Amino acid sequence: MADLWKQKVTIYNDIPKNAVEDRHFDRFVIDLCNIQGGIVSKADGTIENIVNAVTVISKDVDRYKTPLEYAKLPVDIRESYYTVQVGDFIVLSEVDDIVTTSREFAELQEKYKDNGIVVRAVSANIHGMSVDNVTITNVG
Repeated sequence: MADLWKQKVTIYNDIPKNAVEDRHFDRFVIDLCNIQGGIVSKADGTIENIVNAVTVISKDVDRYKTPLEYAKLPVDIRESYYTVQVGDFIVLSEVDDIVTTSREFAELQEKYKDNGIVVRAVSANIHGMSVDNVTITNVG
């Protein structure tokens, strides 16, 4: 039986300004991933939109936190966890680019446009079972 969970992705979180911190960008490498691609057709009346859909499924659920839980973590502890929300950017491999400004975030998306996705939907399926996962896609 083949191990389907060998891939890694790098997520760049766009964390908005709050009372304690300025807007910043967190980077995290997510392990135990399976990347799936395909074509999705969406019809709206007489207009058909065909989208190249990419879905990242991760079994790295122990280190996942919801955006609200993640925001409450102290900065030094936050480095051990990840979160995902709409608008974040995922590179479909392990990379080490550093992002500190919104301009660098836009440049990162341009650099990896053929090997990355902007998050449009997230589903955390965590119920204490062996099939638990976090599913992330670029189709909303």
